[in-house]
Amino acid sequence: MITWIEDDVPPKDFPSFMKNTLRCDVHPAALKHLSEDTVSKRIPFPRLEKHVGYLFGITYIPANTENPSADFDAIIFAATHDSVIARVIPHKTSNLDWDEMKLSLSSVNSEDSTADGGEFILNLFRETIDYLWEDAENIRVVLDGELDIGKDSKLKDSKLKAISEIAANQDQLGVKERRSLLEGLNRLSPTMSIVSAEMNQMMRIAVESEVILKHLCTDEDQYDLREDLDGNQRELFSTDLEIYLADTWELCRTLVATLQEIEAKIEETNTLIRSLSNEENVAASRFTGAIASLLLVPTFIVGLYGQNFVSMPETNWANGYAFSWGLIAAVTILQFIFFRKRGWI
Repeated sequence: MITWIEDDVPPKDFPSFMKNTLRCDVHPAALKHLSEDTVSKRIPFPRLEKHVGYLFGITYIPANTENPSADFDAIIFAATHDSVIARVIPHKTSNLDWDEMKLSLSSVNSEDSTADGGEFILNLFRETIDYLWEDAENIRVVLDGELDIGKDSKLKDSKLKAISEIAANQDQLGVKERRSLLEGLNRLSPTMSIVSAEMNQMMRIAVESEVILKHLCTDEDQYDLREDLDGNQRELFSTDLEIYLADTWELCRTLVATLQEIEAKIEETNTLIRSLSNEENVAASRFTGAIASLLLVPTFIVGLYGQNFVSMPETNWANGYAFSWGLIAAVTILQFIFFRKRGWI
């Protein structure tokens, strides 16, 4: 039997309600978590603990897989072989239909010998991993779409699509192409910051869920209850449930690897942004130096011939004025060609 605490209002005389429903005493710390909101201001971190006669746990499900800045809904529960009491602490960004979710999580077969509590915990971790997968795929779609530089009109003819390709062929980018790419990546930076923050939480939940699932599917005493409250030898997680748990564990391991790939892509993008920014700063310094040089030499020539010395031969030439202009033009053009070939201007 699965019992949900509704509307964030625990029943009166909550300790007695818990004891009567679960048929065992519940630790005051577990009672506090189930009766109060003790998790919404904390870092999401799944937990599963074996107490006397029951398991206590907290899991987290993405509140809105379509919103990269969304947080996580918390599910707090205490489970025996035949009874579960659970409570949802939804985040303000949540768009999950918890009426439907509760029905899905409560889908257990009370007619067979399989423990309802074990089935509920299996359902809970399945839903957690499925929603984390959906969240991860949506993040990957966002990143792949935003980082497709071919979408930028200034780079529509570019064959460099993936960040790894861009990074490997960075030296081949022209000045305009590099600047346009950097502008696009800088526009993406706020989204990257939001995604990075969510990725840290998703990774923490996925890794800890993987550890818990490994213990559950390998039949360890750390989490399994070998005897029910009537004294019968009966595992909370039967062999059949452990097979399903192993399948969920494998999916969670794949999820962790996928999240690591997304994290690597984010880091690769951040590295590319820093590299392009450094190149742009160097290019700006070179451009400033080139312009200063173009102006400095003509200024020097003008200043040289502006000196009022009688012995300066050029002042008495018939073509002295034209010579000075020719010298200025020649030096300026030669400098321009030199800087242009080096890509400084």
